[in-house]
Amino acid sequence: MLESLTVKDFALIRELNIQFGPGLNLITGETGAGKSVILGALSLVLGYKATTDMIRSGAKRATVEAAFAMPGDERPGALALKSLLSEQGLDDDEGNLLLRREISVEGKGRSFVNARQVPSTVLREIGKFLVDIHGQNEHQNILSVEQHRAILDRYAHLGDLVSEMRKLHRAREEARQKLSSVTLSEDDKARRLDILQHEIRELEAAKIDDPREIEELIAREKSLANAETLVSDLNSVHQILGGEGGFVSRGGTIERLLEADSAYDESLGEILTQFRESYYALEEIARTVRNKAESYSLNPDELEEMRERIGLLQSLARKYGGRSTTSTAAAAPEGDYASGLERAKAYLEKARNELTGIELSSGEEARLRKEIDSLNAQMKDKALYLSEKRRLASLELEQKVQQELKALGMEETQIKVSIRWEFADDGTVTQDASPDRKYVIQPTGLDIVEFLMASSARDTLRPLRKIASGGEMSRIMLALKKVIIETDPVDTMVFDEVDAGVGGRIAEAVGRKLAGLSLASQVIVITHLHQIAGLSPDEVRHFKVSKHKEDGTRIVRLSKEQRLQEIARMIAGENITESALTHARQLLAEKIS
Repeated sequence: MLESLTVKDFALIRELNIQFGPGLNLITGETGAGKSVILGALSLVLGYKATTDMIRSGAKRATVEAAFAMPGDERPGALALKSLLSEQGLDDDEGNLLLRREISVEGKGRSFVNARQVPSTVLREIGKFLVDIHGQNEHQNILSVEQHRAILDRYAHLGDLVSEMRKLHRAREEARQKLSSVTLSEDDKARRLDILQHEIRELEAAKIDDPREIEELIAREKSLANAETLVSDLNSVHQILGGEGGFVSRGGTIERLLEADSAYDESLGEILTQFRESYYALEEIARTVRNKAESYSLNPDELEEMRERIGLLQSLARKYGGRSTTSTAAAAPEGDYASGLERAKAYLEKARNELTGIELSSGEEARLRKEIDSLNAQMKDKALYLSEKRRLASLELEQKVQQELKALGMEETQIKVSIRWEFADDGTVTQDASPDRKYVIQPTGLDIVEFLMASSARDTLRPLRKIASGGEMSRIMLALKKVIIETDPVDTMVFDEVDAGVGGRIAEAVGRKLAGLSLASQVIVITHLHQIAGLSPDEVRHFKVSKHKEDGTRIVRLSKEQRLQEIARMIAGENITESALTHARQLLAEKIS
């Protein structure tokens, strides 16, 4: 369970500490106050990507700490987390886990687990067992067919089987590469050895650790190449916005005038609210622009080194980007250097294996053929077993998701889990019904899993990614989370505006579903709907986020009376009416147990 989150100099936040509790934790606040920034801070400390733009304007570094109570049961996830910590030589500090992440304006970062420095990838691996985040971008994740297989496998607890399948597939591909090497003639072997040794030296010297490096370099080079113009322009923008006599310096006068006049005309209160949101946004833009102008380097040597590195990586992407570890893989599109470099990394591993194979004696050929036959047989058995497990689990998943969607106002919606196989000439699995077709075993097995949807039983089932709306996608994700968590619990779940695109009766249904989840797990909900903010299960903490000129984003835990006022504000706006207060009292009186 997430016990606390401490944030310093991150985005809009100067400094804050949130003490979360078990059950339901609600976070509300006005638009632009920084609610989702809190989720960004949590994502950072869980090992997600860090950039210098995340550092608050004017600060030198951002720091985020998250304190967790370790799961104390014997569930598979809890045992896997303990095993991971043990593998990394980390202690759980008697059931407590403190994760920390720092990023500096120089682009350097550090990650810690219980005061011991670790790679950020370790934070992310640990975070998978601690927190399940449903962010606004997760609607896009479910559009990926690869995600559908992962969701089904998680529901059916097939992770270990899939890992075994991947190991067998990798072992077979390595054996195939070695076999192709040992079957060459002696002259061909000598020529191939020269080529491979040259290619390996070239790729190893380039040190392609992260293929996405080239995207960041190209963006940085573009900025540096135009740094002088950018600095001049950004300074001009800052002067207009935040300099002496600029808009920000005069905005305080406008705010005071509107605030005073709203005492005589209540309708000016809404204008004042709109002005404050715009004013605070422009104030933050002015600070960001100034910080951005200060970040640009005018060092010509740095620019030249960067261009040399870009040229090298582009050359390698073009040279090796069309080479792959499988005969069916397509070449990287022209200009997609990151994909080309990803293929270059894969080719390096392939070249090393081939080099090892060539150096083996010719007597290895028979042994390798026997090994490949054995691996193919094992893969076939494993893949067929895995496929049957998925088929049975898909029927259960369909039924349970259907029930959840019914409770979320999607009574007629039909959900189907489609499972199909891909056939190819080099496939290794056949079926009695069509013995002439050979099916390919991928690293995750035979199955291509895809969720299909129809708005009613009368409609044709079609791929979810083609027909679901934003509101439907939000509810489908919530239904999937509910079903999966029942079989694979996670102590903490975070929902960032899961209510997007819904309202009225549907919002109430979504709220009750979230409250139901909070009875078994800690649930943190960022919401803008009063129907959800007014939930009152047995354990609930309500936090309000607000933005202030002096110290940026603040967050406070609301008392019972403050909570009433906040929900009334969400119903009626800044001018709270008696009817809004009455409605808020009714919401809070509806206990969910």
